[in-house]
This record gives sequence, structure tokens and C-alpha cells, in this order.
Amino acid sequence: MNHLALPLSDPQAPLTTLRCQVLAGLLDRIAVRDGLSLATHDPADPAAALARITTAAALTGPDEPSEREEIRYVPTPAARDLVGSEQDGTWPQSSASRHRKALRRTTGAVFTFPLEDPKPAQDALQVFTTDWSPTPAGCAVAVHPGHPLSDGLPAGHTSAFTGRYCRHPLTGDLLPVWTASWVAPEFGTGAVLVNPGHDPTDLAFAREVGLPVRFALAPAGREEDPEHWPSPPLTGGGRAVRTGTTDGLDATAAQAQYLQTAASRGLADKHTDVGAGSFAVAVFAPDSPHTVHWDRRRRTVSATGHGVPVRVSSSAALAAVEPTARQADLCVVAPSSVAESELLALRLLLAEPHLGPLPRQAPDVVLVGPVAGHEDGLARDILELAVLTGADPRETLSLKAQQTETAQRFLRTHAELVGSTEETAGEADKATLKAAVQMKSALRQRNIKLAFTHLYRMQKSLAKSQAPLSGALTVYEAFAHVLAGLPGRRTDAQLTRAWQLA
Repeated sequence: MNHLALPLSDPQAPLTTLRCQVLAGLLDRIAVRDGLSLATHDPADPAAALARITTAAALTGPDEPSEREEIRYVPTPAARDLVGSEQDGTWPQSSASRHRKALRRTTGAVFTFPLEDPKPAQDALQVFTTDWSPTPAGCAVAVHPGHPLSDGLPAGHTSAFTGRYCRHPLTGDLLPVWTASWVAPEFGTGAVLVNPGHDPTDLAFAREVGLPVRFALAPAGREEDPEHWPSPPLTGGGRAVRTGTTDGLDATAAQAQYLQTAASRGLADKHTDVGAGSFAVAVFAPDSPHTVHWDRRRRTVSATGHGVPVRVSSSAALAAVEPTARQADLCVVAPSSVAESELLALRLLLAEPHLGPLPRQAPDVVLVGPVAGHEDGLARDILELAVLTGADPRETLSLKAQQTETAQRFLRTHAELVGSTEETAGEADKATLKAAVQMKSALRQRNIKLAFTHLYRMQKSLAKSQAPLSGALTVYEAFAHVLAGLPGRRTDAQLTRAWQLA
């Protein structure tokens, strides 16, 4: 299995993002010295990755894309259930506990509405609801614009009839299937039963498009004469009316009976919906080299290449779509600030069953603390070393002159050491080997600051010697390369041998 250290980013914190990138580089170099192969960091093509998500889950966005507007990933119920039940592997507690709090759980039931003219790709609509006491009065089903049954919405429209019908699971009545802009794809199944008599949003929709308004509940003791006919929307319970054998039951009893009846037909079941919301995985960016085709009607990326070409920049979480990442020994380095956003999106993408085989194990996750401070025109190599070694990765790093000056001195001395030819042939001394063991142990524990302290001392000791031992210089170069990615004069084989001897 290949090793892959994947850095995530916080668009609002470039120094924290840099800290994640340099730490991921360090973990990759450790893997190389340990003899592991590396997988590629980047998705092969963000456009292809987005198109693949479109066929496996849902992507949503505006009807008219404009700069910096987001394309959002909506996890499927299958992925949400896997993550919500923590059946996607044992994630580190530091991230798993935050994901548990971020996921919303809603108890209800899923009703199945068989399609009148089923097709191989889909033979029924599933609707999640928390209150199905007025279900017999439902007169339509509405889906979001990107739903598989939807052809989208024409420009300037908020609703459109799909031309399809489904069967009511209790009555067998044919209900029209509509597309509506107000249906939230991230809640439940992305489809809702339209019940105008008992819901204000549904009532407004019914009056807009011309749907009938029926009643399945009414206040107890209501008289039947026209003067007392109910006015919609009737909410808050009551007794079943015009429902046949359940007439007269209170809302709770009627609800239980409806579930029992539909369940006996294989058309309903109790269900706890795991809500995860949606996640930004790309933004429209005219200066990006990556192009996708945008389906304005369905407000999503076109999987077929038809639509308006637009340029996008994408999230690193899209790497979870690629087989190399799904099959790798994955280590994710993420800003602590994105644990409930980009990191959770990556976890859900890894759990999407239609994106390929699920990973054999959960990734290792390093949550990185924020960086406080400014670059102040620092050279890139100085800045990278300072943010990597200034504090424990999990802690907040306050970037000060002390860290940057130390990094600058270290880099300057390193250049002098590897540029000098003054050395004495011989194996590394005991002090150097002892320091190497301490550095390796610290790196294994991801105590980068302690490892750098040992390396800095070793460097100063070697710099004081007029002709240091060649073996000691090899050990130093091996750890300077692993820790900071610095070049030297030794061969790759020599560096690997020095690392493995420690």
C-alpha cells in the first residue's frame, strides 16, 4: 500500500495552510526513508473528480455561476449513515469527537413512493419525514433541481413539473413529481411529500403551481357543515379525517397506523436521518486552469460534458475521489479550524459507496493548530522552517522574530556545512548516533520542535569542528533532509542507511 500525506487548507489562514503543507512534506520524507512508496498528492483532474461526484452523490450551486461562488457537495444518505454510525473505520478521537457533534440526528420515517413508469436506474422515490400524521392528504412529491428525476429548472423559474408520477404508499393514488428550488438536497433524501393542507411552505407552492389542497387532520369536535370547513394550513395535530378506517384517531395513533400499513407493504420504515449539511469543494475562479461544464438548469456539474464551460479551483478534499487516495495508507494533515468542514467532507467522500471501494482503514489525522503572526517579507525557506519547528503541530504557533531568526541561522549554517569539503573519514561518533536516535523518536511522536532542537545542537557541534567525521555529517544530512527537506552532498542511499541506523 502506498503512503499519502494529504494536506488540507483553511482559505482564511494561509500561514496555517502552509504549516499543514510543510508537515505533510515531512511525513512523506519519513515514509520514503522507511522504504514506503508515495502516492500522488493531487487529484488527477479536479474537473473529472467533480464529474465523478455528480454521478455518485450530489453537487449543488447557483443557476448563474459567478466568481468565488461555491460548488457544494451533498453527501448521500448511505455515506452519512456510514459516518454517523462510525462504520467507516476507527478515526482518531481528536477528529471523530468533533464529527459526532457536527452531525445532526433526526428521528422519523422513510416512505417509499413507487414510480408509475420505473426505469432501471430508479424505480421509486424515497421521502424522509418527521411527522407523517397528515400523509394521506399529500398531493405531490417535490425534488431538488439536481435530483436524478429532475431535468432542472428553466431560467427564471423556481418550479417545474418533471412529467413523472409516483404512487402514494397508503392510497395508491398517482402523485405528480415536481422540481422545486426550495427543496433542500442535504436534508433527508432530497425529496419531500407536498402536503398543502398542513404545511405553510407546501401551501404556498400548491397555490403557485395549482395543486389541490386536501385535509387528513382536523380539530377534535369539528362540525361538518360548510361554515366550519377547515382553512389551511392546519398544523399541530388533531384527529384523522377523510382517511377511511383511521378516521377519528388522534394524530399520534393515526401516524402509528400509517407506518404499520406502509411497512407491511414494504414501503416504509423507521429511520434516523444523519444530517451533515453540504460542503464547499470548489469555487468559480476565472484565473484557474481547470474547467468544468456547468448545467444551469440542474445547478450542478455536468457529468456528460454538456453545459456552460466555467473555470474552478477546488478543495484538496477532492483527493478522496481518486483511487490512489482511497487505497493508500492515508495521513491527513488538516487545520483544526476545518475539522467540521473540509475534513468532514473528505471523510464523507471516502465513505461514498459509488465512488469506488471503501478504504480498508481510516486515515491517520493530524489536526494542526493555527499560526498567529505575519510573514513580513520573509524568504519562503525561512518561513517554512519556522512554521514547521516553532511549536508542537497541535498547538497555536505565535510566529515571532526568535523563530524566524533561528530558522535563518540554521539554513545559513547548513549551506556552509554541505558546501565545505573539510571532513575526516570515519563513522559517526556515539554522541551523534545518540542524538539521531532521539531525533527519530521525536519525529515518530511528531514532536517536531524537540527533533529540531536536537538537530540544531548537532549542527552547531559539527560547525565548530574544522574537519567533522564524514559519518557524522551523513547522519546530519539525513535528518536535515527528513526534517526540513534540505539538500546535501550525500547520495540518497547514504541518507537512507543513516536514517535506518538510528
